[in-house]
Amino acid sequence: MANIFDYLDWRGDVPFNIDPFNEVDALALCELVYAPFDGLVPGPGLKEKISIEDLNKKFFEKFTEEGLMERTALTKLAPFIMPKMAKSKRFGGMKLAGFVNDVDAKKQTQFAVCSFYLPDGTIFVAFRGTDDTLVGWKEDFNMCFSEGTGGQLQAADYLNTNFARTMKKLRIGGHSKGGNFAVYGSTFCRGHIQDSILEVYNFDGPGFIPEVLRKPAYKAMINRVHKFIPEESIIGMLMYTEAKMQVVVSDAKGINQHDPMSWQIKRNKFEQVDAVTSSSVLIDEVIKKWAVQFDYETRAAFGDVFFSSLISSSGATRLSQITSSKVRSIASLTKEIQTLDPKNQALILDVFGKLVAAGGDSLKHSLLSKLPKSLIMRKNEK
Repeated sequence: MANIFDYLDWRGDVPFNIDPFNEVDALALCELVYAPFDGLVPGPGLKEKISIEDLNKKFFEKFTEEGLMERTALTKLAPFIMPKMAKSKRFGGMKLAGFVNDVDAKKQTQFAVCSFYLPDGTIFVAFRGTDDTLVGWKEDFNMCFSEGTGGQLQAADYLNTNFARTMKKLRIGGHSKGGNFAVYGSTFCRGHIQDSILEVYNFDGPGFIPEVLRKPAYKAMINRVHKFIPEESIIGMLMYTEAKMQVVVSDAKGINQHDPMSWQIKRNKFEQVDAVTSSSVLIDEVIKKWAVQFDYETRAAFGDVFFSSLISSSGATRLSQITSSKVRSIASLTKEIQTLDPKNQALILDVFGKLVAAGGDSLKHSLLSKLPKSLIMRKNEK
C-alpha cells in the first residue's frame, strides 16, 4: 500500500518534462496548504515569493516534529511532505506566494489559500479545507442554503485579484471545503481568468445547492473539474454536483478516509474502484432525504441557533475543544438547549427528529437518546 509520501520517494526524481503534472501532484499540493505557513510564505499578493527549499529550512527552524505531531488536526502530517518536495527534482525550485489565512467570526468565514509556481511554468492555486475552528464548521453548514458563502466569494476574489494579468496557465484545487472553494472560485472568477484554467481538482469536497448547478458559468466549467472521493465518502457526497466522481481506495475506515494520507497510489495515479460502498450511499440518501424537508430559511435559522448553543454551552472556539470531552460537551449542549426560548427549542428538536426519521432505527439511540427525556416528551406533546 502506498500514499503521498511513497509517491514522492518513487517519483520525486522524475521532472515534469518527463512525466507531466498529474492528479497525485495536485493532491500533494492540496495537502501541503494545510501546513501553518503564517509568517513564512509571503502574502497577500504575488510579488514576493519563497522557494520550497528556503521555506522548508525556515519552517523546521520554527516548528519541531514533536510539536507538529501534537496537533489534533486530521491533516497534521501535511508539513512532513515538505522536506521530500524540497529535495526532489520534481518540485525542487518551486516557489510559493500569495498565502492568505483568514478566520472571521462575524462573517462566518474560514479561508486559506496558497499559490505554487511550478517548474513546468504553470501555477497551482490550492485552497485549504476546514480547519479546527468552529467558524470553519459553521461556514460548512452555511453551504447548504447559500449560493455564495464568505469563503466561496473570497475564492473567486482571490483569483480575480491575483491573476487578472497572468500569462501563465492555472490549475486550481483543494481538499474538503477547499475543493468546493476551488470549483466555486474557478466558476465565478472573470472569464479571461477562466480561459487560463487547465483543470480543477476537488478532493472529497462537498457539492452545492441546486441553484448553483443551474448557473451557466457552472455548466461551462464543470467539464474541467476532476472530483475524487474515497470508498466510504461522506463529506464529498454532500449536496449536489455534475462532476464525474472517481472513487479512490483508502487504507482507513469510515470518516477517517477523508484524510488524503490514507488514499492509495500506484505509480502516478490513484488506485480506484468502480463505486462507493453501500454505507456511503445510505448516509448520502439519509442526509439528502432529511435536508429536503427544510427550506433555506429554516436551515439558516437552525445553524445559527445550534452553533450559538454549541459555543455558549462549551465556551469553545475550536472543534477539538468540544470533542476532547464528548460526554461533558453533550451534557452542556443539552442543558443549553433546555434554556432556549420555546421557538428555538422546537426548531432544534424538529430538525433532530426529522434526521432520526430519515435515518430510521439506526439513528434513534445515537441521537435522540442523548437528549434529556424532558425534551423528548415535550417534543412528542406538540
